[in-house]
Amino acid sequence: MKESSLQLIGKPRINSFVYETNKKYKATNEKLNVNIKQDISISKAKNKQLREAAVVLKLGIFTMTDFTTVPFKIELEIEGHFKWDEALDKEKSVLKKMLEENAPAILYTFVRPFITLITFEANMPPLVIPLLNFKKKTE
Repeated sequence: MKESSLQLIGKPRINSFVYETNKKYKATNEKLNVNIKQDISISKAKNKQLREAAVVLKLGIFTMTDFTTVPFKIELEIEGHFKWDEALDKEKSVLKKMLEENAPAILYTFVRPFITLITFEANMPPLVIPLLNFKKKTE
């Protein structure tokens, strides 16, 4: 197995987190349809020789649903710093794809258990958010 050309530097950081409980929510046996809004931004280092970028993943869980029908809403922003090797620097389209798809997927792996823990600690049924496909559709 070969190490990826794109590597996370250190641990990601949660920049912001908002959790709001709907105190009037009445649980039912009906399965909740989890909707997740996502936004990704990438800032490459000004010094191109560093071959580094900050990737920010913003998530909104139940933020696009009528609040009266969901138990809570969550807004979260997580940031990770990534570096890549010289060979990847020469393949601009591959690098772009890795920063837009792989990096957010890596950050998402840190967010999933955090959301489960927060919802559990808030005395709600623990929410295990579904896996997401960050791959861009090519048409």
